[in-house]
Amino acid sequence: MKVRCKSKVVRLIATDRNEKGIVLIAAIALVAILALVGTVAVITTTTDMKISSNYKNSVQAFYVAEAGYNRLIGEYTNSPSNYTTKASATAIGLSATDPCTANFGSNTAYWFPSVTYGSGIPSAYVDVESYGKILGTNSIAKLKVRIKASASLFNQGIFSDQGVTLSGNGKTDSYNSSTDPTASILLSNGDVGTNKKGAGSISLSGNAKIYGDAMVGPGGNPNTDITTSGNAAVYGNKSAASSPKDMTPMTDPGGGTSETLNVNANNSKTISSGTYRLPNISISGNADGYINGAVTLYIDGNISISGNGKLTINSGGSLKIYVSGTVSIGGNGIANLNSNPKPKDFILYGTSNCTSVAISGNGNLYGAIYAPKATTSITGNGNIYGSVVGKTISITGNGDVLYDEDLKNFTEGPPSNFKVISWKVIDS
Repeated sequence: MKVRCKSKVVRLIATDRNEKGIVLIAAIALVAILALVGTVAVITTTTDMKISSNYKNSVQAFYVAEAGYNRLIGEYTNSPSNYTTKASATAIGLSATDPCTANFGSNTAYWFPSVTYGSGIPSAYVDVESYGKILGTNSIAKLKVRIKASASLFNQGIFSDQGVTLSGNGKTDSYNSSTDPTASILLSNGDVGTNKKGAGSISLSGNAKIYGDAMVGPGGNPNTDITTSGNAAVYGNKSAASSPKDMTPMTDPGGGTSETLNVNANNSKTISSGTYRLPNISISGNADGYINGAVTLYIDGNISISGNGKLTINSGGSLKIYVSGTVSIGGNGIANLNSNPKPKDFILYGTSNCTSVAISGNGNLYGAIYAPKATTSITGNGNIYGSVVGKTISITGNGDVLYDEDLKNFTEGPPSNFKVISWKVIDS
């Protein structure tokens, strides 16, 4: 038994001697693995830091490119002539090529390789390529944006600052004079809107109809602020605006050659192409006033058409009026003898001193009226083809207001209200 035990011990000792180097090898292997892991960790961390830094630079470059086109919008806003003259970036004082030195902050720069204006003067839009970079890096962001100016004053059939009342048998609807000057096809976009909120902000009674949308002021409840009674109805959507419509009145541009248009009885007078300043307009009895060619009138006082009096825009003519007094268009109203009469043939602007506009009579009126400080009333049986904007608007007759959707393309005065309507990233 003892010999067997000793034999076993000897064998165990022998086995240990054969494995003396395993611990050292294992230790070396472990150190190597740890070194490899550490190396990978360092490389990974370094790579992540580079990726993070590159991403940070690319994001900063993007914001610099955004700052660039906003700087251009600021230049247009401060000097609208830059837009109307279709000035290049360099003409505005901005760089069209990589400036290589900082022009936005201490280590960033933007420039405009392309500034392309649309047709017309002023153009409806400008397409701009705005580049931004971080100096000392390869990070360059390239954006292409479309900037649009001056939303039309006439983007709805009826709009008022402080409420709309429709009664009688009239309705609103729409057509497009650019393709259908006779309004043979109605398009159901005779929208009505107001900045007012609260019950009755838009009130319909009798047989009044809105073939279009109805919109009350920001924060309003269209379900309670738009009221109907009798057979009145709104056939479009009801909503509340996200922001109020700007109701700043147009200003009298000044100037104009002195002229008069005061006719009565059976008399008549013709005014031909040009820009004129008048103390007032008065047409009464059976008198006639005639407009030949493109005429602009600045009226310091009032406009009155009464009796059987009539102001006629002859074929090929157009009339634009800035009035600083009250407006009363009755009698036979304002006639348009163009073969395809359009609302753009007659534009009436009420300045801040125009506080009342009254339209009556039975004749059709082709025109657009913008008098945001005027209490506006429309009676009679004649239709209005165009758009009406006033402080308050009351329509009690049997005539329709047919909004000309082509007026959405009509702008007046120096360009303003510049907005980015589309943008995209240009692939490098």
